[in-house]
Amino acid sequence: MKYLNRLIDELLTWKWAIFFILIFLFGRSQRQHLLGSSVFIQAPFNQWDILIGVTSDPFILLYLVLPVVLLLSCLSIRRIWDMNWLIRVQSWSKCVVYSAKIFIPTIVVSVSLLFIASILLTAGMHYQADWSSFSRADLSTFNYLSSFSWQSNLAPYVVLILQMCLLIIYLLALHAAIAAGYLFFSNLFYLGSVSFIILLYNLLSFRYFFSFPKLIAFNYMTFPSSYGTYNAIYPPFLVLALILIISIYVVPLLKKWRL
Repeated sequence: MKYLNRLIDELLTWKWAIFFILIFLFGRSQRQHLLGSSVFIQAPFNQWDILIGVTSDPFILLYLVLPVVLLLSCLSIRRIWDMNWLIRVQSWSKCVVYSAKIFIPTIVVSVSLLFIASILLTAGMHYQADWSSFSRADLSTFNYLSSFSWQSNLAPYVVLILQMCLLIIYLLALHAAIAAGYLFFSNLFYLGSVSFIILLYNLLSFRYFFSFPKLIAFNYMTFPSSYGTYNAIYPPFLVLALILIISIYVVPLLKKWRL
């Protein structure tokens, strides 16, 4: 109940209203893009293409969701980091875990608003339980998100669930990594610098690392892109789990040895 109250308190703030409006506006643009692509390749799309297209859209995730979450992550770490409390806890690992627990409601709210906006953008469409002709069409730059999702041989709703889970874990892994680094560099310059580097790498790797898809950060943020990279479901989850393990256990251990 305490966690649910914290989640509701996080949701009922003005910043999320603005965030939701921006997502919805960008989502409408993505829906129009899907409509144009559907006409171009002469294959009708359905609500699953919108849901997956909006929640996996590179522009929305890289230029809106990621910067907002990184900013809030830094503010959260800075707000809760109290050396007196850390001394009482007597565990650097628990510090990172505590920081992650505090920040989870923020991640859940941001991803939930993205999901709600995508649902609203399907209004007026006839519901279909299966994949559309658009997703089954030959793979191209117009339908690659839908096509990779269909190629996974999973039901559309399963792909959508995996997409939401992968995005949440990705954002949580980023926060845990930043919090772990803060054990060594407890200052605003570190938070600002590492957040900028993470954002810049996400943007540059998406734009220029075509020859090295496994090094593209975006491919660990969305299920369609990750499946298109590995042709398997589990690799991106394993990579993110490894980052979480290193951030929660390995880095704090190095901090303990340093002391």
